Amino acid sequence: MEQIQYCRTLPVFDEVDILVVGAGPAGIGAAISAARSGAKTMLFDQNGYVGGQATAGRVGPFMTCYDTKNENMIIRGIFKEIVERMKVLGGAIDPKEIQAEEPYSGFYKIGHAHVGPFEHECFKQVSTDMLLEAGVTLLLHTFFVDVVMEEKRISGVVVANKSGMSVIRAKIVIDCSGDADVAAKAGVPFELGNTRDGNIQPATLFFRVGNVNTEELKAHIRAHADEIRPFYGPFSWLIREKQEEWKIPRGEIGLFEGPEAGIYRINTTRILNTNGTDVKSLTSAELEGLRQAHEVFDFLKKYAAGFEHAVFLDTADMVGIRESRHIKGKYWMTGEDALACRVPEDTIAVMATNMDTHNKDNPGGSFITIQNGSYFGVPYRCLLPQGVENLLVAGRCISADALAGSAIRMIPCCLAFGQAAGTAATLSLKKHIDPVDVCVGELRACLEKQDVYLGGE
Repeated sequence: MEQIQYCRTLPVFDEVDILVVGAGPAGIGAAISAARSGAKTMLFDQNGYVGGQATAGRVGPFMTCYDTKNENMIIRGIFKEIVERMKVLGGAIDPKEIQAEEPYSGFYKIGHAHVGPFEHECFKQVSTDMLLEAGVTLLLHTFFVDVVMEEKRISGVVVANKSGMSVIRAKIVIDCSGDADVAAKAGVPFELGNTRDGNIQPATLFFRVGNVNTEELKAHIRAHADEIRPFYGPFSWLIREKQEEWKIPRGEIGLFEGPEAGIYRINTTRILNTNGTDVKSLTSAELEGLRQAHEVFDFLKKYAAGFEHAVFLDTADMVGIRESRHIKGKYWMTGEDALACRVPEDTIAVMATNMDTHNKDNPGGSFITIQNGSYFGVPYRCLLPQGVENLLVAGRCISADALAGSAIRMIPCCLAFGQAAGTAATLSLKKHIDPVDVCVGELRACLEKQDVYLGGE
Protein backbone atom coordinates (compact mmCIF):
# COMPACT_ATOMS: atom_id res chain seq x y z
CA MET A 1 0.00 0.00 0.00
CA GLU A 2 1.31 3.42 -0.97
CA GLN A 3 2.08 5.69 1.99
CA ILE A 4 2.23 9.45 2.42
CA GLN A 5 3.50 11.50 5.32
CA TYR A 6 0.83 13.70 6.91
CA CYS A 7 1.74 16.01 9.78
CA ARG A 8 -0.27 18.76 11.45
CA THR A 9 -0.63 20.52 14.78
CA LEU A 10 -3.88 19.72 16.57
CA PRO A 11 -5.78 21.80 19.11
CA VAL A 12 -6.57 20.43 22.56
CA PHE A 13 -10.33 20.05 22.62
CA ASP A 14 -10.60 19.46 26.37
CA GLU A 15 -8.82 18.13 29.43
CA VAL A 16 -10.60 15.70 31.74
CA ASP A 17 -9.84 13.32 34.57
CA ILE A 18 -11.28 10.24 32.87
CA LEU A 19 -11.94 9.76 29.16
CA VAL A 20 -14.17 6.86 28.14
CA VAL A 21 -13.88 5.81 24.50
CA GLY A 22 -17.07 4.20 23.20
CA ALA A 23 -20.62 4.59 24.56
CA GLY A 24 -21.76 1.00 24.34
CA PRO A 25 -22.80 -0.90 27.48
CA ALA A 26 -19.24 -1.00 28.86
CA GLY A 27 -18.76 2.72 28.22
CA ILE A 28 -22.08 3.56 29.84
CA GLY A 29 -21.13 1.62 32.97
CA ALA A 30 -17.65 3.14 33.08
CA ALA A 31 -18.74 6.74 32.60
CA ILE A 32 -21.62 6.61 35.09
CA SER A 33 -19.52 5.03 37.83
CA ALA A 34 -16.60 7.41 37.25
CA ALA A 35 -18.73 10.56 37.21
CA ARG A 36 -20.70 9.50 40.28
CA SER A 37 -17.41 9.24 42.13
CA GLY A 38 -16.69 12.88 41.41
CA ALA A 39 -14.26 12.60 38.50
CA LYS A 40 -14.51 14.96 35.55
CA THR A 41 -15.60 12.40 32.97
CA MET A 42 -16.07 12.60 29.23
CA LEU A 43 -17.62 9.88 27.06
CA PHE A 44 -17.51 9.98 23.28
CA ASP A 45 -18.94 7.77 20.55
CA GLN A 46 -19.11 7.62 16.78
CA ASN A 47 -22.92 7.38 16.78
CA GLY A 48 -25.41 10.15 17.46
CA TYR A 49 -26.66 8.35 20.57
CA VAL A 50 -25.42 5.97 23.23
CA GLY A 51 -25.91 2.23 23.61
CA GLY A 52 -23.69 0.62 21.01
CA GLN A 53 -24.90 -2.88 20.18
CA ALA A 54 -27.84 -2.50 22.59
CA THR A 55 -29.24 0.34 20.45
CA ALA A 56 -27.49 0.69 17.09
CA GLY A 57 -27.01 -3.07 16.91
CA ARG A 58 -30.60 -3.90 18.03
CA VAL A 59 -29.09 -6.76 20.06
CA GLY A 60 -31.48 -8.24 22.58
CA PRO A 61 -32.68 -9.50 24.91
CA PHE A 62 -30.25 -9.00 27.79
CA MET A 63 -28.72 -12.42 28.28
CA THR A 64 -29.16 -13.97 31.69
CA CYS A 65 -27.93 -12.12 34.77
CA TYR A 66 -28.72 -15.09 37.05
CA ASP A 67 -26.64 -17.91 38.53
CA THR A 68 -26.44 -21.39 37.07
CA LYS A 69 -29.39 -22.58 39.18
CA ASN A 70 -31.56 -19.72 37.87
CA GLU A 71 -32.23 -18.69 41.47
CA ASN A 72 -30.35 -15.44 42.16
CA MET A 73 -29.63 -12.31 40.15
CA ILE A 74 -25.84 -11.99 40.29
CA ILE A 75 -25.17 -9.20 37.76
CA ARG A 76 -26.61 -6.13 39.43
CA GLY A 77 -25.19 -2.64 40.01
CA ILE A 78 -25.74 -0.17 37.19
CA PHE A 79 -27.22 -2.89 34.99
CA LYS A 80 -29.98 -3.50 37.52
CA GLU A 81 -30.60 0.26 37.85
CA ILE A 82 -31.08 0.55 34.11
CA VAL A 83 -33.51 -2.36 34.03
CA GLU A 84 -35.52 -0.96 36.95
CA ARG A 85 -35.87 2.43 35.29
CA MET A 86 -36.80 0.88 31.97
CA LYS A 87 -39.48 -1.22 33.64
CA VAL A 88 -41.14 1.94 34.96
CA LEU A 89 -41.33 3.26 31.39
CA GLY A 90 -42.66 -0.03 30.03
CA GLY A 91 -39.47 -0.62 28.05
CA ALA A 92 -38.25 -3.76 29.80
CA ILE A 93 -39.56 -6.87 31.51
CA ASP A 94 -37.94 -8.01 34.74
CA PRO A 95 -35.63 -10.97 34.04
CA LYS A 96 -37.11 -12.81 37.04
CA GLU A 97 -40.38 -13.09 35.10
CA ILE A 98 -38.84 -14.82 32.08
CA GLN A 99 -38.58 -18.57 31.76
CA ALA A 100 -37.07 -20.78 29.07
CA GLU A 101 -39.08 -21.95 26.04
CA GLU A 102 -41.08 -18.72 25.83
CA PRO A 103 -41.27 -16.20 22.98
CA TYR A 104 -39.25 -13.78 25.16
CA SER A 105 -36.47 -16.37 25.47
CA GLY A 106 -36.53 -17.44 21.83
CA PHE A 107 -38.08 -20.80 22.72
CA TYR A 108 -34.63 -22.01 23.79
CA LYS A 109 -34.66 -24.86 26.29
CA ILE A 110 -31.32 -24.25 28.03
CA GLY A 111 -29.36 -21.12 28.91
CA HIS A 112 -32.12 -18.60 28.32
CA ALA A 113 -34.16 -18.53 31.52
CA HIS A 114 -34.20 -15.06 33.08
CA VAL A 115 -33.14 -13.19 29.98
CA GLY A 116 -34.33 -9.59 29.91
CA PRO A 117 -36.55 -8.42 27.03
CA PHE A 118 -36.12 -4.69 26.41
CA GLU A 119 -36.86 -2.01 23.86
CA HIS A 120 -33.75 -0.38 22.43
CA GLU A 121 -35.19 3.17 22.32
CA CYS A 122 -35.99 2.92 26.02
CA PHE A 123 -32.45 1.73 26.74
CA LYS A 124 -31.16 4.73 24.80
CA GLN A 125 -33.37 7.12 26.77
CA VAL A 126 -32.65 5.70 30.23
CA SER A 127 -28.90 5.37 29.65
CA THR A 128 -28.66 8.93 28.39
CA ASP A 129 -30.62 10.24 31.37
CA MET A 130 -28.38 8.37 33.82
CA LEU A 131 -25.19 9.61 32.15
CA LEU A 132 -26.31 13.23 32.25
CA GLU A 133 -27.60 12.95 35.80
CA ALA A 134 -24.20 11.63 36.86
CA GLY A 135 -22.50 14.65 35.30
CA VAL A 136 -20.87 12.93 32.32
CA THR A 137 -19.89 15.17 29.39
CA LEU A 138 -21.15 13.48 26.23
CA LEU A 139 -19.50 14.00 22.87
CA LEU A 140 -21.31 12.28 20.00
CA HIS A 141 -20.52 11.93 16.28
CA THR A 142 -16.88 11.63 17.30
CA PHE A 143 -14.43 9.01 16.04
CA PHE A 144 -11.34 7.67 17.74
CA VAL A 145 -8.26 8.17 15.56
CA ASP A 146 -5.06 7.65 17.52
CA VAL A 147 -3.25 8.05 20.82
CA VAL A 148 -0.46 10.39 21.81
CA MET A 149 2.04 8.40 23.85
CA GLU A 150 4.65 9.62 26.32
CA GLU A 151 6.68 6.55 27.19
CA LYS A 152 4.15 4.09 28.68
CA ARG A 153 1.35 6.60 29.21
CA ILE A 154 -1.38 7.98 26.97
CA SER A 155 -1.11 11.75 27.18
CA GLY A 156 -3.89 12.41 24.70
CA VAL A 157 -6.46 10.79 22.45
CA VAL A 158 -6.83 12.05 18.88
CA VAL A 159 -10.44 12.33 17.72
CA ALA A 160 -12.20 13.46 14.56
CA ASN A 161 -15.66 14.96 14.14
CA LYS A 162 -17.48 17.76 12.31
CA SER A 163 -15.32 20.28 14.18
CA GLY A 164 -12.18 18.70 12.74
CA MET A 165 -9.38 16.76 14.38
CA SER A 166 -8.32 17.50 17.93
CA VAL A 167 -6.79 15.99 21.04
CA ILE A 168 -8.52 15.21 24.33
CA ARG A 169 -6.19 15.02 27.28
CA ALA A 170 -7.03 12.71 30.17
CA LYS A 171 -5.34 11.36 33.27
CA ILE A 172 -6.97 7.95 32.81
CA VAL A 173 -8.36 6.47 29.59
CA ILE A 174 -10.89 3.64 29.53
CA ASP A 175 -11.11 1.76 26.25
CA CYS A 176 -14.72 0.68 25.72
CA SER A 177 -14.50 0.63 21.94
CA GLY A 178 -15.47 -3.04 21.75
CA ASP A 179 -12.53 -3.85 19.50
CA ALA A 180 -9.76 -2.57 21.82
CA ASP A 181 -8.95 0.14 19.28
CA VAL A 182 -7.27 2.39 21.84
CA ALA A 183 -5.25 -0.43 23.34
CA ALA A 184 -4.10 -1.60 19.91
CA LYS A 185 -2.96 1.90 18.91
CA ALA A 186 -1.13 2.21 22.24
CA GLY A 187 0.83 -0.95 21.50
CA VAL A 188 -0.95 -3.39 23.79
CA PRO A 189 -0.48 -6.98 22.55
CA PHE A 190 -3.62 -8.87 21.57
CA GLU A 191 -5.02 -11.92 19.82
CA LEU A 192 -7.49 -11.58 16.97
CA GLY A 193 -10.23 -14.18 17.27
CA ASN A 194 -9.32 -17.73 18.20
CA THR A 195 -5.68 -18.21 17.34
CA ARG A 196 -5.94 -21.97 17.94
CA ASP A 197 -8.34 -22.68 15.07
CA GLY A 198 -8.32 -19.40 13.16
CA ASN A 199 -12.01 -18.80 13.80
CA ILE A 200 -13.45 -15.34 14.39
CA GLN A 201 -17.07 -15.68 15.43
CA PRO A 202 -19.37 -14.78 12.55
CA ALA A 203 -21.11 -11.42 12.58
CA THR A 204 -24.88 -10.92 12.61
CA LEU A 205 -27.08 -8.10 11.42
CA PHE A 206 -30.14 -8.08 13.65
CA PHE A 207 -33.48 -7.05 12.20
CA ARG A 208 -36.95 -6.53 13.61
CA VAL A 209 -40.34 -7.65 12.38
CA GLY A 210 -43.79 -6.70 13.58
CA ASN A 211 -47.39 -7.95 13.44
CA VAL A 212 -46.38 -11.53 14.28
CA ASN A 213 -49.20 -13.71 15.60
CA THR A 214 -47.50 -15.04 18.72
CA GLU A 215 -50.25 -17.53 19.58
CA GLU A 216 -49.98 -19.22 16.18
CA LEU A 217 -46.19 -19.14 16.43
CA LYS A 218 -46.20 -20.71 19.91
CA ALA A 219 -48.63 -23.44 18.88
CA HIS A 220 -46.53 -24.38 15.86
CA ILE A 221 -43.24 -24.43 17.77
CA ARG A 222 -44.67 -26.42 20.67
CA ALA A 223 -45.98 -28.97 18.21
CA HIS A 224 -42.36 -29.40 17.08
CA ALA A 225 -40.77 -29.09 20.54
CA ASP A 226 -39.06 -32.47 20.26
CA GLU A 227 -37.20 -31.28 17.18
CA ILE A 228 -35.53 -28.35 18.95
CA ARG A 229 -32.02 -29.17 20.10
CA PRO A 230 -31.54 -28.13 23.75
CA PHE A 231 -29.14 -25.22 23.13
CA TYR A 232 -30.58 -23.98 19.85
CA GLY A 233 -33.57 -22.17 18.45
CA PRO A 234 -36.61 -23.35 16.46
CA PHE A 235 -37.49 -23.93 12.82
CA SER A 236 -34.72 -26.43 12.05
CA TRP A 237 -37.50 -28.57 10.56
CA LEU A 238 -38.49 -25.87 8.09
CA ILE A 239 -34.88 -25.36 7.10
CA ARG A 240 -34.46 -29.09 6.45
CA GLU A 241 -37.72 -29.31 4.51
CA LYS A 242 -36.93 -26.27 2.38
CA GLN A 243 -33.16 -26.63 2.25
CA GLU A 244 -33.09 -25.77 -1.44
CA GLU A 245 -34.40 -22.30 -0.53
CA TRP A 246 -32.32 -21.78 2.63
CA LYS A 247 -28.88 -20.38 1.85
CA ILE A 248 -28.01 -18.94 5.28
CA PRO A 249 -25.15 -20.87 6.98
CA ARG A 250 -27.20 -21.44 10.12
CA GLY A 251 -29.31 -24.41 11.15
CA GLU A 252 -31.97 -22.68 13.27
CA ILE A 253 -33.69 -19.30 13.57
CA GLY A 254 -33.19 -17.10 16.61
CA LEU A 255 -36.18 -14.89 17.31
CA PHE A 256 -37.05 -13.02 20.49
CA GLU A 257 -40.25 -11.16 21.30
CA GLY A 258 -39.78 -7.81 22.98
CA PRO A 259 -41.94 -5.97 25.52
CA GLU A 260 -44.31 -4.85 22.76
CA ALA A 261 -46.48 -7.77 21.65
CA GLY A 262 -45.85 -9.16 18.19
CA ILE A 263 -42.52 -7.42 17.62
CA TYR A 264 -39.54 -9.77 17.33
CA ARG A 265 -35.80 -9.30 17.02
CA ILE A 266 -34.37 -11.81 14.59
CA ASN A 267 -30.86 -13.05 15.39
CA THR A 268 -30.23 -15.32 12.42
CA THR A 269 -28.09 -13.75 9.71
CA ARG A 270 -24.59 -15.20 9.77
CA ILE A 271 -21.77 -13.39 7.99
CA LEU A 272 -18.67 -15.54 7.95
CA ASN A 273 -15.04 -14.41 8.09
CA THR A 274 -15.84 -10.89 9.29
CA ASN A 275 -12.91 -8.97 10.74
CA GLY A 276 -14.39 -6.18 12.84
CA THR A 277 -11.10 -4.28 12.78
CA ASP A 278 -10.98 -4.00 8.98
CA VAL A 279 -13.17 -1.47 7.15
CA LYS A 280 -13.43 -3.47 3.92
CA SER A 281 -14.53 -6.54 5.85
CA LEU A 282 -17.07 -4.48 7.84
CA THR A 283 -18.48 -2.95 4.67
CA SER A 284 -18.85 -6.36 3.09
CA ALA A 285 -20.53 -7.65 6.26
CA GLU A 286 -23.08 -4.82 6.25
CA LEU A 287 -24.02 -5.51 2.64
CA GLU A 288 -24.23 -9.28 3.11
CA GLY A 289 -26.17 -8.84 6.37
CA LEU A 290 -28.75 -6.68 4.63
CA ARG A 291 -29.16 -9.24 1.87
CA GLN A 292 -29.50 -12.10 4.34
CA ALA A 293 -31.97 -10.22 6.56
CA HIS A 294 -34.49 -9.85 3.76
CA GLU A 295 -33.90 -13.43 2.64
CA VAL A 296 -34.63 -14.70 6.16
CA PHE A 297 -37.74 -12.53 6.42
CA ASP A 298 -39.07 -13.76 3.08
CA PHE A 299 -38.53 -17.35 4.23
CA LEU A 300 -40.36 -16.75 7.52
CA LYS A 301 -43.24 -14.97 5.84
CA LYS A 302 -43.60 -17.76 3.33
CA TYR A 303 -43.31 -20.78 5.62
CA ALA A 304 -43.44 -19.92 9.35
CA ALA A 305 -46.70 -20.03 11.29
CA GLY A 306 -47.63 -16.65 12.71
CA PHE A 307 -45.66 -14.70 10.12
CA GLU A 308 -48.31 -14.61 7.39
CA HIS A 309 -49.10 -10.95 8.05
CA ALA A 310 -45.73 -9.94 9.48
CA VAL A 311 -44.09 -6.69 8.38
CA PHE A 312 -40.41 -5.91 8.09
CA LEU A 313 -39.61 -3.03 10.48
CA ASP A 314 -35.89 -2.32 10.25
CA THR A 315 -32.37 -3.65 10.22
CA ALA A 316 -29.85 -2.64 12.85
CA ASP A 317 -27.85 0.51 12.21
CA MET A 318 -24.68 -1.53 12.33
CA VAL A 319 -23.67 -5.16 12.08
CA GLY A 320 -23.14 -7.02 15.34
CA ILE A 321 -19.56 -8.13 15.98
CA ARG A 322 -19.24 -10.99 18.46
CA GLU A 323 -15.46 -11.16 18.53
CA SER A 324 -12.38 -9.31 17.37
CA ARG A 325 -9.37 -8.44 19.52
CA HIS A 326 -8.66 -10.02 22.90
CA ILE A 327 -6.10 -7.83 24.68
CA LYS A 328 -3.25 -9.30 26.70
CA GLY A 329 -3.61 -8.07 30.25
CA LYS A 330 -2.12 -8.75 33.65
CA TYR A 331 -4.12 -11.97 33.70
CA TRP A 332 -5.25 -14.08 30.73
CA MET A 333 -8.60 -15.61 31.61
CA THR A 334 -9.28 -18.97 30.03
CA GLY A 335 -12.30 -21.05 29.23
CA GLU A 336 -11.06 -23.48 31.84
CA ASP A 337 -11.30 -20.73 34.48
CA ALA A 338 -14.95 -20.18 33.64
CA LEU A 339 -15.83 -23.87 33.39
CA ALA A 340 -14.19 -24.56 36.75
CA CYS A 341 -16.19 -21.66 38.27
CA ARG A 342 -13.06 -20.08 39.69
CA VAL A 343 -13.58 -16.86 41.66
CA PRO A 344 -10.18 -15.15 42.05
CA GLU A 345 -9.42 -12.86 44.98
CA ASP A 346 -9.49 -9.80 42.70
CA THR A 347 -12.88 -10.65 41.16
CA ILE A 348 -14.78 -7.53 40.09
CA ALA A 349 -17.84 -9.30 38.64
CA VAL A 350 -19.39 -12.75 38.81
CA MET A 351 -21.51 -14.27 36.09
CA ALA A 352 -22.90 -17.57 34.85
CA THR A 353 -23.32 -16.81 31.18
CA ASN A 354 -22.65 -19.93 29.12
CA MET A 355 -20.08 -20.32 26.39
CA ASP A 356 -21.86 -19.50 23.16
CA THR A 357 -19.49 -19.85 20.22
CA HIS A 358 -20.75 -19.29 16.69
CA ASN A 359 -18.43 -21.12 14.33
CA LYS A 360 -17.98 -20.73 10.61
CA ASP A 361 -17.63 -24.51 10.21
CA ASN A 362 -20.81 -25.41 12.11
CA PRO A 363 -24.28 -24.08 11.25
CA GLY A 364 -25.30 -24.55 14.88
CA GLY A 365 -22.14 -23.48 16.65
CA SER A 366 -21.26 -24.80 20.10
CA PHE A 367 -22.88 -24.11 23.46
CA ILE A 368 -21.17 -25.16 26.70
CA THR A 369 -23.00 -24.70 29.98
CA ILE A 370 -21.38 -23.68 33.25
CA GLN A 371 -21.98 -26.60 35.62
CA ASN A 372 -19.25 -26.75 38.27
CA GLY A 373 -20.62 -24.04 40.52
CA SER A 374 -23.09 -21.19 40.75
CA TYR A 375 -20.92 -18.72 38.82
CA PHE A 376 -17.38 -17.77 37.87
CA GLY A 377 -15.46 -14.60 38.65
CA VAL A 378 -13.69 -12.18 36.30
CA PRO A 379 -10.50 -10.74 37.83
CA TYR A 380 -9.62 -7.06 37.85
CA ARG A 381 -6.32 -7.96 36.19
CA CYS A 382 -8.21 -8.75 32.96
CA LEU A 383 -9.03 -5.03 32.68
CA LEU A 384 -5.36 -4.00 33.01
CA PRO A 385 -3.54 -4.12 29.65
CA GLN A 386 0.12 -4.89 29.39
CA GLY A 387 2.49 -2.02 28.70
CA VAL A 388 0.28 1.05 29.21
CA GLU A 389 0.10 2.54 32.69
CA ASN A 390 -2.97 4.81 32.57
CA LEU A 391 -5.28 2.66 30.45
CA LEU A 392 -8.13 0.35 31.46
CA VAL A 393 -10.06 -1.85 29.03
CA ALA A 394 -13.69 -2.91 29.49
CA GLY A 395 -16.11 -4.84 27.30
CA ARG A 396 -15.89 -8.02 25.23
CA CYS A 397 -12.22 -7.35 24.37
CA ILE A 398 -10.82 -7.78 27.91
CA SER A 399 -7.91 -10.14 28.53
CA ALA A 400 -9.45 -13.56 27.94
CA ASP A 401 -9.11 -16.34 25.42
CA ALA A 402 -11.72 -16.99 22.76
CA LEU A 403 -13.59 -19.60 24.78
CA ALA A 404 -13.86 -17.45 27.90
CA GLY A 405 -14.65 -14.51 25.66
CA SER A 406 -17.66 -16.35 24.26
CA ALA A 407 -19.17 -16.34 27.77
CA ILE A 408 -18.38 -12.77 28.84
CA ARG A 409 -19.34 -10.81 25.73
CA MET A 410 -22.98 -10.24 26.73
CA ILE A 411 -24.50 -6.82 27.48
CA PRO A 412 -24.91 -7.29 31.27
CA CYS A 413 -21.31 -8.54 31.50
CA CYS A 414 -19.95 -5.53 29.62
CA LEU A 415 -21.90 -3.13 31.83
CA ALA A 416 -20.35 -4.82 34.86
CA PHE A 417 -16.83 -4.54 33.46
CA GLY A 418 -17.41 -0.87 32.69
CA GLN A 419 -18.67 -0.16 36.19
CA ALA A 420 -15.57 -1.82 37.67
CA ALA A 421 -13.23 0.08 35.34
CA GLY A 422 -14.84 3.44 36.09
CA THR A 423 -14.67 2.82 39.82
CA ALA A 424 -11.03 1.69 39.63
CA ALA A 425 -10.11 4.76 37.58
CA THR A 426 -11.50 7.14 40.20
CA LEU A 427 -9.71 5.28 43.00
CA SER A 428 -6.42 5.59 41.15
CA LEU A 429 -6.95 9.32 40.72
CA LYS A 430 -7.81 9.88 44.35
CA LYS A 431 -4.75 7.94 45.48
CA HIS A 432 -2.46 9.45 42.79
CA ILE A 433 -1.49 5.97 41.63
CA ASP A 434 -1.82 3.98 38.43
CA PRO A 435 -4.78 1.60 37.99
CA VAL A 436 -2.50 -1.41 38.40
CA ASP A 437 -1.68 -0.25 41.95
CA VAL A 438 -5.29 0.18 43.09
CA CYS A 439 -6.02 -1.78 46.27
CA VAL A 440 -8.28 -4.61 45.14
CA GLY A 441 -9.91 -4.85 48.56
CA GLU A 442 -10.85 -1.19 48.41
CA LEU A 443 -12.11 -1.54 44.84
CA ARG A 444 -14.28 -4.50 45.76
CA ALA A 445 -15.65 -2.67 48.79
CA CYS A 446 -16.60 0.29 46.60
CA LEU A 447 -18.31 -1.98 44.09
CA GLU A 448 -20.28 -3.76 46.79
CA LYS A 449 -21.54 -0.38 48.01
CA GLN A 450 -22.82 0.11 44.45
CA ASP A 451 -24.87 -3.12 44.74
CA VAL A 452 -22.36 -5.17 42.74
CA TYR A 453 -22.50 -8.82 43.78
CA LEU A 454 -19.07 -10.40 44.09
CA GLY A 455 -19.97 -13.82 45.41
CA GLY A 456 -20.51 -15.37 48.81
CA GLU A 457 -23.67 -14.85 50.80
